[in-house]
Amino acid sequence: MPAPCPETIPPYYTTSLHVIAGFSIPINLIGFYLVWFQSPGMFGYKYCLVYMQVLGSTVVITGYCNIFQLISFLTEVHMSWICPGYYFFPMVGGYNTGEFFGQFISSHLSMTLWIFIFCFELAAGLCCFVYRHNAAAHISQTYSSKLYLDKSLIFLTHIFPFATAICMWNSNLTYQQKYDFIKINYPQCLKWMFYDGFEAYDHRLNPMLAVTGIGAFAYVFVVAWYCFYLGIHTMIILQRLRQHMSSQTYQMHKAALISLAMQLVIPGVLIIVPMDLCMFVVLTEANGLQEAATDSMFMVGSHSMCQCTVMIMSNARYRRVLKEKAWRMLKLDFMTNQQYGSSVEPSMRSSSFVRAQNRVG
Repeated sequence: MPAPCPETIPPYYTTSLHVIAGFSIPINLIGFYLVWFQSPGMFGYKYCLVYMQVLGSTVVITGYCNIFQLISFLTEVHMSWICPGYYFFPMVGGYNTGEFFGQFISSHLSMTLWIFIFCFELAAGLCCFVYRHNAAAHISQTYSSKLYLDKSLIFLTHIFPFATAICMWNSNLTYQQKYDFIKINYPQCLKWMFYDGFEAYDHRLNPMLAVTGIGAFAYVFVVAWYCFYLGIHTMIILQRLRQHMSSQTYQMHKAALISLAMQLVIPGVLIIVPMDLCMFVVLTEANGLQEAATDSMFMVGSHSMCQCTVMIMSNARYRRVLKEKAWRMLKLDFMTNQQYGSSVEPSMRSSSFVRAQNRVG
């Protein structure tokens, strides 16, 4: 049976994470620009998107509303550039491959920071759904939104990262506990104990690891279903009020809700699938799938880039702005349909006026 820890860290691993980050950073910067400067009428909602995007991007280097985008970005940056970790599944542990920051940040602190930032994506996503739900509810004069419930959940989801990080920080083992654990269960990996970047955990020696995992899973499950409820109820409100609002307003709310759902669901697959694979390897102790499970972190590292791409492609205004900017960079004249219409109509009116004068003459 192959050992869960390799002889050396495959060189392609950190290179691949750096390449992913190399694509992700410019895409997220474009996303920030579009949300911040090309989103008239979005007001507070754009702050939610930035919140979500920035935190998600940071996860890649360690582990949208405009703030959602910010959270994703920070998570990705931490995971891909600051302290990229190589995991020794089915052992709950791994090695911090960060060549620079790894000298100043221990593997345990890096993992704690990664989880702390990553958990804020849940809060950012909930803020976006609450904002969209309340925006639709305020159109109706008869519907009363349960703001106390929304505010309570938003408060709890912002406490959640701190509570999870504290639990994770207290889940570490002493050096002697790690040494005995590795020697008994994974003797082939004993040499990694001599490297500062190595870290290992065991829920039997320190139950705080189980508290962190089970508590996080339970809370994410509850909040995810509440976001699903808010999305469905927002659509129901819009359908009921469709006859009382302009077609443009209805389409605006509907498009924003669909875009938000796509930003969460599609990139969410890039997180859920790898996490399920890693959990399967840990629970079944399938050592042969160690490298596949670790390489699935490439999917996690690209979720912010995917999230930002979905946001841009699902917004007609963003697509048009990008097209205009690209054509201008290529020194091509770009004319929108509106500009084209305004340039033609005067000539048609002048021609008609000339013809009318000729008939009078």
